[in-house]
Amino acid sequence: MKLEIGMYVRTDLGEIGKVTSIADDNFNEFGLNGQFYNSESFLKGNEIKASHNIIDLIEINDIVQIKENIDNYSKSYFIGIDEMATLRTMEERIENKNLILESILTREQFENNCYKIGD
Repeated sequence: MKLEIGMYVRTDLGEIGKVTSIADDNFNEFGLNGQFYNSESFLKGNEIKASHNIIDLIEINDIVQIKENIDNYSKSYFIGIDEMATLRTMEERIENKNLILESILTREQFENNCYKIGD
């Protein structure tokens, strides 16, 4: 996979970032959200998805924060992406400029950081 500056990346650990720099044509080092990584060690053991459109990196069970503007009234809310139909509807509304994607909490980030009650 050839990464380019400006692409968004999602790792199998649920990390999402934007490629900010590439050190050389051989892609030996790249910047992701202000951190620099050696591509060989980063890509080894990490399955990644990459796209110029961050919407492509949203998966089932992620949580997104979106903003909707209706008649000069702005409302921001969270949506759990529980099925493909929800994801496709949201993608369509973002592409049609009816919604603005503000943030993504990946399912992996949620699972790693939530406090679980009981067993």
